[in-house]
Amino acid sequence: MGIRACLVGAVFALSVSLPLYSQQAVSVPVFRSSDQSTAAEFSFVSDGPRGPGWTRPNEIARAYFDKALPSFFQRSIELSAPLPMQTSLQWIFTGPHAGFTVTLSPTSVRVVQRYYDSIALSDNTGSYPSRTTRDDTQAYTGAARRLTVVLDAHLALAVRLNGVPILTQRCIFDITRDQLRLDAPRTRHIVVSGRLLRETAIAATLTVIPDERYQTMLGFGGSPSIPAYASLSTEGKREYWDVLKRYNLLIDREYPMGTQLKPDLSNMDDLKDATPHYYGDNFPNGEVSDFSYSRHTLDLGGSVIYEMWALPAWATVPWKPAPGEPPVFDAWNKPVRVAADPEVYSRIVVGYCQMLRQRTGAAPLIVGIENEVEQPPEVFARMTTVLRRELDRAGFRSTQIHMADAPYVYMATDRVKALKTNAEAWDATNYIATHQYDYQQFLANPDLYNARLQALHAAGGAKPFLATEICLNDPNAQEPSYRLAFQVGQLYHKDLTIMDAEALLYCWLLLDVEQPTFGGSRALLVPNRTNNDVPKASSFQLRVLGAWSRHIERGMVRSDVQSSDPNLLATAFVQGEHKTLVVMNRGTEAREMMVSWPGAPRWKQIERTSMYQENNDGEAAPDGPITIEPGEIVTLSTNVVSRGACNEATDAHD
Repeated sequence: MGIRACLVGAVFALSVSLPLYSQQAVSVPVFRSSDQSTAAEFSFVSDGPRGPGWTRPNEIARAYFDKALPSFFQRSIELSAPLPMQTSLQWIFTGPHAGFTVTLSPTSVRVVQRYYDSIALSDNTGSYPSRTTRDDTQAYTGAARRLTVVLDAHLALAVRLNGVPILTQRCIFDITRDQLRLDAPRTRHIVVSGRLLRETAIAATLTVIPDERYQTMLGFGGSPSIPAYASLSTEGKREYWDVLKRYNLLIDREYPMGTQLKPDLSNMDDLKDATPHYYGDNFPNGEVSDFSYSRHTLDLGGSVIYEMWALPAWATVPWKPAPGEPPVFDAWNKPVRVAADPEVYSRIVVGYCQMLRQRTGAAPLIVGIENEVEQPPEVFARMTTVLRRELDRAGFRSTQIHMADAPYVYMATDRVKALKTNAEAWDATNYIATHQYDYQQFLANPDLYNARLQALHAAGGAKPFLATEICLNDPNAQEPSYRLAFQVGQLYHKDLTIMDAEALLYCWLLLDVEQPTFGGSRALLVPNRTNNDVPKASSFQLRVLGAWSRHIERGMVRSDVQSSDPNLLATAFVQGEHKTLVVMNRGTEAREMMVSWPGAPRWKQIERTSMYQENNDGEAAPDGPITIEPGEIVTLSTNVVSRGACNEATDAHD
């Protein structure tokens, strides 16, 4: 939460561009008809009746495809004959915020992306607001008969002619429906007909190997903004705890008092001293604790992780490198000139632990060294050893320590290597941990991130891993689309399978925001100020994380899963008779999935998560193959988890 530097804005920039024309035409091959069956047929007659109903003057009637589109798709149309001159065919794709149009003419293909969800986007050329954000044209030679449009898990929009790639754009918004429109002279008799090809499912098999066992889960959660929580109504607080219980988000990652903390620690939970975060025009969201909030988390069976961010000035000392030693730079590439005083720092952390125990009867499960602040390696080591000593002296021997959080995985790897040079500090470190904001550089090609994760895993050796803060903070990745949430889901899968993560923690559980796209990317929930200050999901991020968190409970152990299809990603978890399998399809075609699991679990619930379904558990698990649509996440479980209200009490705990 500390670092909000934009690493890769240029990668995701959606700057408005003028039409771009390639200087060299692409030669398309000779057309060969596909053996795919027909999903729908269409036919346009240029001098036929105009479109029925209230429409544009004299427009040829359009063709509408009724089936809703999945998050990722490959759709093809085949024309009965090449387009005649003076005609063009528009394939119009629309979604809740934006859309794109692929225009095929006899000599070129044009792709235009546009947003239309705000009057601020109005270009004053139509009856509704709209602004073009991408406009590219590619010339071609040959007879185009098959037009294919692909929207995939690489955040790409690709167009092919007769099977040959012709144009690609980056596209991050969601698409739900499509239609065709023909532009042709109304004074000529021109017939353009064709068919939409039916996409077929691909067979795939998942094989679970129960004897190959990995990490034992601690659970899921994130950081609450205590001021945002305080802004909820009494009803809103009850609903908030209901959501956290139903989604099993019961790790409270404390984001405590920092620079405003008094030396006597008396304002640790004083709401009026909450430090503003200058996220756009937001109101104060942190840092401050709430022991009654933590008590409620613990009452629901959760746990607390405590980690300071910036320290108060009275807990720091001036620092400069020893003669001949290189300077230390922080994530903003600024030289470090102030360091923590390990003795004073440890007094603060132990003081918090004592207060938490007094107010709740429990100690933190884990304390982190420091959040996204760069300290000289020897200071990090000293903070770790002194904190371990003081925790033990104060009777907190069971409270464990995770390493100082870095904002990026590659920085965490360097921190691990430095920490290992001090044997005492490394021995006192129970968990490696990091934030993963550098994943945003790989959103279009998530598998390229594997190397960084593997390097950190190798450096950490046998020590378990905590993914302590996950979200998207690139300003150009703040479209609240399911497609982007799915990409974050791929990171969950990688953390669980490459890093053997024992906990997945989102950045903010609840955040009070003014700019809605900011809340959609940083937080799972936001206060709904237009509906009695109850919490609401800020985007698709909650349902995507819920595909794992709702059915993977603390104490479950991950088993190995082998997939016959690289686009079918799966994780399996076991605790006694309780078994859970989470599968995500990042391909553009549906999969007919067979599950091979020794002992043949008797699935009691199949839960579907997609752009259209919010952890929908209304379907019985079949005995045979299970269809999983492109971009869908399917969770199979031997336990039933309800989407309704919790059975146990969820008092507001004001």
